[in-house]
Amino acid sequence: MSTSNKISRRRFVGQASVWGAALEAGASPAAAPARKPWAAGEVFRVGCLNVSSYSHLALWAPLINPRPGQHDTPFTGMRITHCWEIDPAKAQEFAKTYQCEAVKNFDDMLGKVDGVISGGYYNHPWNHILHEPYLEAGLPNLINRPFSNSLAKARKMVETAQKHGAAILVPSAFEYTEAITRAKAWAAGKKILCYSATNSFDDYPSHGVHGVYMISKAIAEAGNPIVSVGYHAKSWSSPPGVMTFEHVDKDGRSFFGALHQVAGSWGTVEVHTAEEYGAKEFAIARGTGYPFDKAEVWAPTIWVFQNMAMNGVMPQTFDQIYQKTHVFLAGWRSILENDGKPVRLGQVPDNWESPVELPDRPGDPTVSQFIKKFGR
Repeated sequence: MSTSNKISRRRFVGQASVWGAALEAGASPAAAPARKPWAAGEVFRVGCLNVSSYSHLALWAPLINPRPGQHDTPFTGMRITHCWEIDPAKAQEFAKTYQCEAVKNFDDMLGKVDGVISGGYYNHPWNHILHEPYLEAGLPNLINRPFSNSLAKARKMVETAQKHGAAILVPSAFEYTEAITRAKAWAAGKKILCYSATNSFDDYPSHGVHGVYMISKAIAEAGNPIVSVGYHAKSWSSPPGVMTFEHVDKDGRSFFGALHQVAGSWGTVEVHTAEEYGAKEFAIARGTGYPFDKAEVWAPTIWVFQNMAMNGVMPQTFDQIYQKTHVFLAGWRSILENDGKPVRLGQVPDNWESPVELPDRPGDPTVSQFIKKFGR
């Protein structure tokens, strides 16, 4: 799988992207024609998917489109122009709040937007369907965590993006904080002995995944890939829980880390090396008062997306996106089918699917709405 993260950027014009065509012809990514920078003052039109049902767009949208009568300030150079939600009434409500146009079908935004932000949780088993037309159009896509509930679906999205030159961002808000960015930079090149981390938590797939992505960035992307995951807890839908990660460094040496899934925490990573007595700690802070209560945790994700969309550089490679999804699913496999014992990444079957409904949100109709429209 290619790890190239330099993406050719374009507006949708009804055919495959220039870079996608070059790749199909056997050319290297470097052969893609250079694109001029996004014109100053030109509106970057964003279409939003999954805007209401357990969606991060409740946090991101006010930073893009200020709400009339609210004390909102735009934090980006983008503008939400269209939206879709599985429940049409909720799409209309979002459209009224953010002064954009609700569309009937999820792919009705094609040709009308320059990029796509998907904010929901419940949609992740169907992301490979929802994002396919936009990936095939070569558009930049922000696909909120978790990326998918199977390796096969995740691979389909990655391969579609590669083929058509579409940039993708699969974020956790924790990954793009200054603290975790510093942790990765500090850990790179060091001989790590072990580490301990904490993560705010209510259930594994919606919030435990923040910790998984945080570890993937701070430790694995610093040159120490994850080879196995264990997840032990009384319940994956409530704290506490402990995840263990086995890593292999560039010299083939194994080391281990622990992630404690707890309530009332944001995220911390303490990294132990022989040189750093007592560990080097990196702690995520929410930010005190405006604008830091927005800028420390929530705004960076959409800033990263805007930079990717306008400049064509993915902050993570396709392989890194796929690998952190693999780690997430190995955690599922451990607690669901291996009694919390470690599961090696190669032990996750390609078509094995993790659950999506949440015990602490009984009666939510969103999953049944997706099944009715798209099947299982």
